[in-house]
Amino acid sequence: MTDAALKELLSIPTLPHLYLLHYLLSESEGKHVAHCLDLDLVATGPSRQEATAKLDRLVKAHIELALTTGQLLNLVTKAPNKFWDQFASGQPVKLDPPTLHIKIPDSIQVIPVSDSELKILAHAA
Repeated sequence: MTDAALKELLSIPTLPHLYLLHYLLSESEGKHVAHCLDLDLVATGPSRQEATAKLDRLVKAHIELALTTGQLLNLVTKAPNKFWDQFASGQPVKLDPPTLHIKIPDSIQVIPVSDSELKILAHAA
């Protein structure tokens, strides 16, 4: 392998491993808050279901845009530890649906896969 080929191989960004998403659900100032701790994204709504649905759409768009544009560093931002602590001490919540379907762009596939299913684990603070 030539030095140029090795340099090119080493410059290819690695995909973050997202197999499970952690949602922290809470209330603040009369609004329901849904927080994806793995990506530090937040959505609010008048009900827990609406806040979670908004967060699902936001997370899906965020991941798909990062994959499509190659901006993989956008997928490694995690929420501060205090939110993970709240998640750990919170009560489990069943979500419907309990998964999120992500479209994988053809340009980053090593093996043909059209989409990925990410499980969501939710806790209420």
